[in-house]
Amino acid sequence: MYKKNVGMIGLGNWGKNIYRNLESLNVLKKVYDNNSENLSKTVTCEKKIANNAEEIISSKEIDSIVIASPADTHKDYIIKSLSNYKNVFVEKPLCLSLKDALEIKKLSFEVNKIVFVGHLLHYHNGFSELKKNLQLGKIGHLQIIKANRLNFGSVRKKESVLFDLTSHDISMILSITNTIPKNVEVNAVFNNSKQIADYINVILYFEKDLLAIINSDWISPYKEHRFSVLGSKGSLIFDDTKDWSNKLVLNPSYLNKEKKIIYKPEETIPIYNEEPLKKEVETFLKCVEKTQKPITNIDEGINVQIVLDMIDKKLKEKYG
Repeated sequence: MYKKNVGMIGLGNWGKNIYRNLESLNVLKKVYDNNSENLSKTVTCEKKIANNAEEIISSKEIDSIVIASPADTHKDYIIKSLSNYKNVFVEKPLCLSLKDALEIKKLSFEVNKIVFVGHLLHYHNGFSELKKNLQLGKIGHLQIIKANRLNFGSVRKKESVLFDLTSHDISMILSITNTIPKNVEVNAVFNNSKQIADYINVILYFEKDLLAIINSDWISPYKEHRFSVLGSKGSLIFDDTKDWSNKLVLNPSYLNKEKKIIYKPEETIPIYNEEPLKKEVETFLKCVEKTQKPITNIDEGINVQIVLDMIDKKLKEKYG
């Protein structure tokens, strides 16, 4: 049983899932969303509904705040929460600019409070097991990382697919490379707006000829959430649309020195079935209780924001 009192701001599509986990852990004190319909349809205890966000932020009974509101509100809510000495869980993206991210980091250090960024896949056992097998050398020397995140989903009005979807895969890629790319290339499709990309293709260039290729699309007629690492001795494929027994596969086929494909049978890698979001929320609560630094801490969030900024600048240079 956790002893923390948590306030929550934002109860949209994903926020409802976070709300469910906070309630199941019996830590939610107050919740607010500016859409009263979201509140009435989701919140089971009317006493937990706050009149506004400021009521939660200023409450002396609340020590931690979960922010799952639209991305363009993140920075202000985080700054206000930290200024009131609250620990913060913020759903991705951290914010919409590197300048804002650095301001958040500075304040979090000054008030000595945790900023936990909701890069969910770090808490998915499929991705954890992929990294473990990669570190064990199961696919040899890492050469290429590929990430496809496609769906026919929500089209945002104030953030592009870059911040909504690509941020997940950048976070995963950086946790493997442990370094910022030296250069980026980008292509995009603007279907619903001249300013907000609906599809984006990104190539990240790292040292030692390592490449990462990302495809993010929220107007795809089919769903694909696949993350692959290709090495000199095979590949690991993490497909989050599969059932748990088939989410992670080792393909030991490889290209030899004569550029011939050496085919070998695939094998599934067993992973423990555990809801990533519940694990993520519990990790946040544990970090707050024990004053521990989470994996998806403010520094990790800054690194993701640096790469987002690199890509965003390339987008603006290329498309205006």
